[in-house]
This record gives sequence, structure tokens and C-alpha cells, in this order.
Amino acid sequence: MNINSFESIILNIILLILLYPLVKSSTTCSIFPSLNCSCFQSNYDLTSTLPIKIYSHLYCKGNILTKNTFQSPFGSDYKHQNRFRTISIEFLHEKQIEIHTNQFDSLAMLFSLTEKTAQIELSLRFNNFTYIKFNKQAITSNIFQKKHQNIRLWLYFQPTTDSNQINSGDDNLDQFQFSQNSFSGLIISQLNMYIHTSQDHFSSSSSFEHVFNNTNIGEVHFHGTIIPPDSSTTIQPIFKGLIKSLTLHRRVDTIDSNSFPYYPSVLSYNIHSIEAHSMDLNSFIPRYHNLRGLELIKPRFEVSIDKLIPTLDSLLLDIEYVNERTLLGAQHIHYLKLGSRLRRIHSQVFHSLPKHLRLFDLSDINLSEMTTDSLCLLIQFIYNTIQQQLNIIYPRIETLTECNCARLILNDIRSKIISKDHLPNESICSKQCRFSICPIISEHFREKYPLVANNFNFNDDLPSIDLYSDPSDIALMSFLANQTELNSKRTTSTTSRTNSQHLDENKRSKSSKITDYFSWITILISIISILFLVIIIISIIFCIRRHRKQNEFTVIPVYVTD
Repeated sequence: MNINSFESIILNIILLILLYPLVKSSTTCSIFPSLNCSCFQSNYDLTSTLPIKIYSHLYCKGNILTKNTFQSPFGSDYKHQNRFRTISIEFLHEKQIEIHTNQFDSLAMLFSLTEKTAQIELSLRFNNFTYIKFNKQAITSNIFQKKHQNIRLWLYFQPTTDSNQINSGDDNLDQFQFSQNSFSGLIISQLNMYIHTSQDHFSSSSSFEHVFNNTNIGEVHFHGTIIPPDSSTTIQPIFKGLIKSLTLHRRVDTIDSNSFPYYPSVLSYNIHSIEAHSMDLNSFIPRYHNLRGLELIKPRFEVSIDKLIPTLDSLLLDIEYVNERTLLGAQHIHYLKLGSRLRRIHSQVFHSLPKHLRLFDLSDINLSEMTTDSLCLLIQFIYNTIQQQLNIIYPRIETLTECNCARLILNDIRSKIISKDHLPNESICSKQCRFSICPIISEHFREKYPLVANNFNFNDDLPSIDLYSDPSDIALMSFLANQTELNSKRTTSTTSRTNSQHLDENKRSKSSKITDYFSWITILISIISILFLVIIIISIIFCIRRHRKQNEFTVIPVYVTD
């Protein structure tokens, strides 16, 4: 249940993003007196030339739902604000809820002046209730305008998990009760039901055929708890509805007929499994004649489509490794999509892709997370299938650096620049891809930037030089070629001059040695002479001082008395 609550929060955030795009301003609206409503303005409204201020988005919240909640008297803005595109109403009800027949029909007035081509979205949320009951024709197309063709309805059910409150209800075994023909008369493009309960599915008394009888819905999506099909084997119910597509989004341990029961009343049946631990394809054969799509998100097992399901034509795999057995029994599918967790692909996969494959969706792949060899194989496959009839949705390149070679070659493929013509104005990054470790990338850019070597008459002993064919490169190559021819003409003269240069060098070497010898002798003599001169000068000074001392001496007579 904690996981379901977390999912509900995430879904609420996603819906807010979907329901309020380009919102610029909001204000309090007086639509239904018992609800707190806010009107949101978008870019569509800012460009309006009407004399009154209009809003495209409405959000209302209340603590109680009664039979009179959507009945007159209405608020002051009810008749003036009728150009809404999206309406979201949320109830935080802690008691039992009963949805009466045609209870939401007054919402139609709020769409009355909305453009015919606009997409209409209505979201109804019921949170923290103990018990909910849908009466006959509780939700019908009367809540919409018949002029709109693209209508989407979102129903969120998050009952309380408090066991004391549940036991105090009328029915402690099933918190949901759907009367027969609860949605009778509902004609919309898409219905999304998010039901988070402790039960895997509702009781058989609320079967899919009973709830959706006399409806016309393009797509139905169940998230979490499901409304099961009729399980009676004796008398099949008379179903007069038209459900073009049904998709079950579920977290289960095993993907089999128990977790994903058979719905014979829908035209197309799709399985969307999240983090399953195993899969039993045999349980779908041969009864599931309308199984068209299989989507495996983060499976905890090695995926192998090893059973042939003839009606299966769509496959989504969000796995890390696609091996040679992954698509073994899926040779008849028309649509294949690989998810963002892809890291490795076996080389045999691209050689054994389904022959009837029409669309290969690689838009979710993160190329920077793939191993080098698998990345090269993928680029090689995309490159080779340009001229084929297979439609490819290319990987996202926004996460790659500007000089990433995978990004550059995909840009070329998208622009259909697969040419050997030289393009001199391209960036240095593109030229560097000539040396990519991926053979297909290196080959592509070598053809795109060939060496201009045929216009010059090179000598055989000129070393090979790998240059780009820019104007500066051509000038340099021409200079090297001229230098090579001059070197060949000067070979003889250079040889003769070499000998004479050796003789001159020997003579110079000898004379240099003699000169050095005499230089050292001269220096030594000079030092000795200087020292000798210093000694003489010191001796002379000493003699002079001594002579002066002798001359200055005077004899003093000494008298001796008897």
C-alpha cells in the first residue's frame, strides 16, 4: 500500500503538469458554493479579445460530496466561465460516498463555449473514503459537450487503509460497488482509472461487461486494482459496448492469465507489466485471440519471447540486455520499442529482426549508457537501413556532447548527408571522427573527408602523411612534394661536400686544441707574475717600516751615583 500511495502522489504531479500547461495566472472562482475552486489562465486566454477575462483550467476541492453538490444554486462565475479545457475536482471524504445517476451533468455548462477542436480533460479524485457506490449511469457523456471529439476522463480512487473505519462500513469485504450500466452512455476517447486497494481485483458481481455496457470508448487503462471480466462459463453476458483498446498496468510477480485475465469483449488487449519476476506465455495460448501488445518494464527475469502468439504485433522491452533469444518467437510483430535501461545488444539481434517490423522505436535509449560495442552495432544497423522501408524513431542525442561521434553521424543520417562529396566547412569535431573506434563511424567520416592525394606527384620515399583536405593542408602537401624533388637533385653535391667538410673540421679541431693549450699557459704565467709582484711589494713595505724605527731611536744617558 505504501507503494500505491507513492504512485498516487507521482500520478498527481504528472496530472498537474498535463492539466495546467502554460499557466500564467490564477484566481478564486465562484462555481460551486460547497467547493473551493480556483481558475487558472493560460496563453490561450491571454490572447483572447473578449471583453471579460476567461480561464482554461479549473481546480476544485471539497470535503464532502452530496446529491446537491453540483446542483443549483451555482456560483456567480458559473454562467460566465464556460470556456474551460481541463477541470480537476478532488474530494477528501472520510465517510461513504454515493455517486447518483447523472450527478455530474452540470459540468457540461463549463465546456459549452470551449472551441470544438480543443482537447477536453476531466479529472475526478476520491480520497480517504471507506466505501464508494456507483449507481446506474453515474458517469455519462452528459457531463461533456457532444461537439468535442477528443475527450479524456481520469478517475482516481484512493480509499482509506484504516481497518477500523473499513469495518464500520456496510461492506467490509469490498469498498467498491458498481451497479449495472454504471458508465452507460459514456462516449469518450480515453478513460484512465487509478484504483489503489489491498485487493487484486473487485468481486465478480462488478464485472467489466456490466460496468461498461452501452459505452463507446477508444482506450481504457486500468492502473492497480482491475474490474475483472465476467467469469461465468454457462451464460455469457450480452455486451453492447464498444471498447477499442484495453490496457492493464500492473505490478505482479508472474505475468500469466491469473494476473492478466482474458477480456473477450474488447477489440485490442494490452499487457503492461512492471517489475515482474517471471512470465508464462503458455497461459495466453490459444484463448487470448485479442492480445495485441506486451510491455515489459524493468522485468526481474531474462526476457525470452519464445512462444508464438499470432495476434501479438506490439512489443516494448525496457531491459538491460537484448540477447539472441529475446525476440525468438516475435518474428511477426510490427512495432518494437526498446527502453531507457538498454546497455547491451547481441550482434545476432539485428540480423534476426522481425521481417514484418514496420516501426522501430529507439527514442528512449540513452546512447551514453550503452557499451561501446553495442553502440557501434546500433549505429551500423541504423546506417544500413536508411534506404529500407523500416521506419526508425532515432535515439535522443541531447545527452551527448557536441563532439560525440554518435551524435554527429546520427545528425548526418537524419539530414540524409550520406555522400562522398567533400564538405570543407564542417567542424573539426566531425573530422576527428575519422579515427573513431566504431568502424562504421570512421568509414563514414573518411568518405566524407577523403585525402586529396591524387593531384600530386609524390616521390616514393615521401613518408605517408594523414592530412585533412583543407586549403592549408593542400599547400603544405605541395611544399613537401617540392622539397622532395629538390632533395633528389642535391643528393650528389651533398655527398661531395660532406668529405671536404670532414677535413676542414679535423684541421679546425687541431688548431683549436693548440690555441687552448697556449691560452692556459698564458693564464698561469700571468697569475705567477702577479703573485711575485705582490711579494716584492710586501717586502719593500716591510723594509721601509723597519728602517724608520731604527732612525727614530735616541740614546738617553744614564747617571750612576756612587
